[in-house]
Amino acid sequence: MNLGYLSYKMSISNNYKRERRKAFFTSSESATRVSILIALALLAAIALALISSTITPITTTTAFAQEENNTTLIPTPNNYNVTTTAATSEIDLSPQPVYQDQVRGVSETQINQTHTLSTVAGNGTLTLPNTTDSIRTTSSGNLIVSLEGTTAAAAGEQIVMTEDGSESATATLYEIARFNMQDGTGKGIAIAVVHTNSTGMLAPLNGMILAGQEEFRADGSRFVTMWEWESGYP
Repeated sequence: MNLGYLSYKMSISNNYKRERRKAFFTSSESATRVSILIALALLAAIALALISSTITPITTTTAFAQEENNTTLIPTPNNYNVTTTAATSEIDLSPQPVYQDQVRGVSETQINQTHTLSTVAGNGTLTLPNTTDSIRTTSSGNLIVSLEGTTAAAAGEQIVMTEDGSESATATLYEIARFNMQDGTGKGIAIAVVHTNSTGMLAPLNGMILAGQEEFRADGSRFVTMWEWESGYP
């Protein structure tokens, strides 16, 4: 027997078997890929169906502040409307002032050309919500004041104490004021958030947000009146 011919025949046979196995594995891998793609498509379709079933079209209106309080519908794509209500210009404040204080300047330290550290002190009264009793107080604090033209902005802290010194609260203040530079008078607005560890008379002040106004006098003092901001959130 011709050994060369036999070796050549066996080589062809082995190559044919390898090619068949290769074709089989290629086919198997393609089938696996197709199966994965089908599974992913099914999962996407199921997810879309679940999401679609939980969405309900909402029909709402947008109210504009007009003299006749007209209501206008705003259509949006896919028949979905969005609710927006125009805010009023009023700020909800407590019926009576919570804090009134007569403040005077104690000292001023120039920080740079535009900023000054102002130390203040005052005497005032607290009238807590749902009460008619006034609590006499003293106050002291530090403010960083920035003056530009006739407008001043200030931020700082003020400690308010009962007259006997047994209880205290700390107010973080932000103020903006405008002045008549000729006579030193002016008016300003202020907001403050109050914190206290007191469990006595001043306990209701903890977390309270105040908003109010200031009147600056020619002698450098100012009178502060603040109300509780009734945000509607506890």
